[in-house]
Amino acid sequence: MLKDLEKYAKYWWKEEDEKEYLEIKKDPFKLLIFTILSQNTSSKNTMLAYKNLKSKFKIEVTCLANAKEKDIANAIRQGGLYRIKAKRIKEVSREIKEKYGGLDWIYKMDIKDAKKELKKLKGVGDKTADVIISSIYGSKNAFVVDTHMRRIAIRLGIVDEKATYEEIQNALIKLFPWDSIKNEERTLSLFWLMAKHICNAKKPKCNECIFKENCKWYKKL
Repeated sequence: MLKDLEKYAKYWWKEEDEKEYLEIKKDPFKLLIFTILSQNTSSKNTMLAYKNLKSKFKIEVTCLANAKEKDIANAIRQGGLYRIKAKRIKEVSREIKEKYGGLDWIYKMDIKDAKKELKKLKGVGDKTADVIISSIYGSKNAFVVDTHMRRIAIRLGIVDEKATYEEIQNALIKLFPWDSIKNEERTLSLFWLMAKHICNAKKPKCNECIFKENCKWYKKL
């Protein structure tokens, strides 16, 4: 399975964008902003919006907390839903500034406690919290469940359609032979790319999927 996932590397980001994202992941606040920008839009538009925001503002708590909402909105227009996202960015930046001064405390907390604390922030749910935590502690400890991961879990038949976030998360964690994975981050990224581009919502490309023989959805076709 792990070797077969490499076929989905053709959907990987361009080298320049990959370098940018690796830098983003080093800073939990930047990753939070990037995750907000990623809501309901493509990876390409997310990166465009982030880079443009970065060109206008320093991506740090005080700067964005003090920025005018309309200026943030203008900077992230390419990412879609820019007015809603600008409001979220402004509000969460101000909240973090007033309550914590930053997000460095994440490194000092237990994973469960860190997630609880992150979810106290307005607009931060399970997925966003897990994106930040997984960047520090790895996907096995904070498996991110987005729309694509939820869809593939249901189609594979490892959860039902009424499954909660946590149920889907646990089922997906059990799917992987973690002891055999040398590069956890790459493996999970490839699996996500497969879920997004192959097991897509409207026209899944089942014949290109390495899981088709074990897929409940495929067996019904």
